[in-house]
Amino acid sequence: MRTTARRSPWGRAAGAAGAGACVGAVGAYFMDPDRGRARRARARDQMAHTTHEVMGGLGVLGRDLANRSKGLAATARYRFAGREADDRILFERVRAQLGLYLGHPHAVEVQVEDGMVRLSGDVLAGEDQRVRRAVRRIPGVRDVDIRWRVHRDASGVPTLQGPGRARRPVPELLQEHWSPTARFLAGTAAASLWGMSRRMPAPLAWTMRCAGSVLAARAATNLPLRRLTGINAGRRAVDVTDAISIAAPPEQIWPLVSDYSMFEQILPDVRQVRRSEDGTRSHWEISGPAGIPVRFDAVETAREEGRRIAWKTVDGQLIAHTGAVRLDPEEGGGTRVQVQLAYNPVAGAAGHAVARLLGADPARKLREDLTRLKEHIEGRQRVRV
Repeated sequence: MRTTARRSPWGRAAGAAGAGACVGAVGAYFMDPDRGRARRARARDQMAHTTHEVMGGLGVLGRDLANRSKGLAATARYRFAGREADDRILFERVRAQLGLYLGHPHAVEVQVEDGMVRLSGDVLAGEDQRVRRAVRRIPGVRDVDIRWRVHRDASGVPTLQGPGRARRPVPELLQEHWSPTARFLAGTAAASLWGMSRRMPAPLAWTMRCAGSVLAARAATNLPLRRLTGINAGRRAVDVTDAISIAAPPEQIWPLVSDYSMFEQILPDVRQVRRSEDGTRSHWEISGPAGIPVRFDAVETAREEGRRIAWKTVDGQLIAHTGAVRLDPEEGGGTRVQVQLAYNPVAGAAGHAVARLLGADPARKLREDLTRLKEHIEGRQRVRV
C-alpha cells in the first residue's frame, strides 16, 4: 500500500513564501513606474501573437486531419472497390508506380488490355524486382507480362542515360519534416509515455520519460533529431535569416561587405579578422556568450562581384556554419541586404534554445549587426552630403 508523506508546517511555509516572492517579483516587474507600461505592452503583444499562432496552428491541424481522412477513404476505395478498373485507369496507375520506383520511367513502355499489363523497354538490375512487386499489387491488375531488358549498368543503353530520379516512398515518421497530424499524434504519444511512466519501476520510468521528451521536442520543433542534437548535422542545425533596406546603392555597400577586415570597426562583437594573401580564407575572433572569445577559420565558397558572397567554416571547427550575403538593388537607389546563416552549435538546436534563454540569441545579434551596418553606411552618406 502506497503512503503519502505529509509536508511539515515549515515546508508549507517555505512553499508559500516562495510563491509569494515569485508573485511579488512579477508584480514589481510589470508595475515598475518607469518601464512597467512598456513591459505590459510587450507582454500583451506577445500574448496576442501567441494566441494568433495557436489558432492558426489549430486551423492547419484541422484541415490536415480532414484531408487525411478523405485520403484514407479514397485509399480504401482504391484497394477494395477498385479491383475492376478501366484499362485507361490501370495505365495511369502503372505509370505512377513506375515513376516512384524507376530512375528512368520513360525507358519502359506500358500496354494494358483487359487487366493484363505488358511492360517492355529497359531497366536496371537493382530496380527490376521491386517494380515487379509494385505493379502486381496494383488493384485491378490481373497479370503482368514482363518483356523488358534488365541491364547491370547504363553503359551503352541510350534510354538509361542521364541522372535517375526514382523517389521511393518514405514513411512519414522518417521524413525530415512532419505533417501537422504526425506532430499532433507524436505529441499525444509523448504525453501518454509520461503518463504511463508514473506506474512503472524507476529505470523503465526514466527510459519512457526520456523517450517522451525526445518525441515531444521532435514534434514541437519539427526538426530532425540530427539537427536537434547537432550530431551528424554538418554545418546546418539552426537557420537564421534576416534582411534590411539601406539607403545607398550596391556599389557603395559592396566594399564594406566584401572586405571582412572592416567589420572590426562596425560590429562590436568582432574582435579581429585576418585574411589570407589570396583573400579566400580568413581567421575570425568574435565575442561569444558571456564574452568568451570564439575563434574559427572560414573559406569563401562563392563570390559574385557587387552582388553575392558565400562562405563556410573549414572542417574541424567547434561551431561549424555557412553563410551568404546578397545585395539586391531597390527602387529609389537603395539596396536590400539579405544575410542567411546556418550553423551547428554545441548540442544542436537544443543548445541554440539554451543560448537564447541565456541571452545569446543569434537572430537578435544578426538584426543588431544589420542595423549597425545600415547606420554606418547611411551616416557616411549624410556626411558626404
